[in-house]
Amino acid sequence: MKSFNVYIEDRTTALVPTGGNLEDFLRSLEGKTIKQILDDSSFMSLYQMNKHGIGGQREGSDKDAMDFVNKLVRFVNRDVFKHRPKEREYETEEFKKENDYESYSKARSQKARLGMDRIKARRAGDDEFHQELQGKIDKLDEFLSDHPYIRGLRMIEKEYDKAVEDYHNTPLKADFLKDDGSERYDELVDAFTKLGGQSDSVIDV
Repeated sequence: MKSFNVYIEDRTTALVPTGGNLEDFLRSLEGKTIKQILDDSSFMSLYQMNKHGIGGQREGSDKDAMDFVNKLVRFVNRDVFKHRPKEREYETEEFKKENDYESYSKARSQKARLGMDRIKARRAGDDEFHQELQGKIDKLDEFLSDHPYIRGLRMIEKEYDKAVEDYHNTPLKADFLKDDGSERYDELVDAFTKLGGQSDSVIDV
């Protein structure tokens, strides 16, 4: 059974290669999931923050290692927006029109105004008016929570969450871990060479 210190060391170095070839290192990740890589990255980041303070080490081996891991995460997680697009479906004009976003928006604005009035009433010691405003806010909360727009939004977010969860929990395949010619991969190569490693993508001249 591993000691706690050994466990910590294993977790903080799980994504840090010790020289060698980048392509070989990436092949070693085959079968892992993106979630496992994200979890190890988060653990390492928290460890570095605890060790060096907020922001981590400004220079040195720990910084180079953390930079590599951040670039690795960016590379393997590159398709996440295919599963959770930057422009959500519920942000489109078509969806808003179909689900009466106008009444939803007006109710939210009205609730915000009533909330400000409620604060003023409380500060003024007007309990009766405060209770009256609270009743109106409660009715608006009921209206908003069951509004077609918010119901649709929740359904879409649930679908996005499931799609991202499946993406993050799918074992990585060798083809996905190869040089895709992207800027992300180039940055990963640069970060790897700072750790003393080599890459087939770097051609000596």
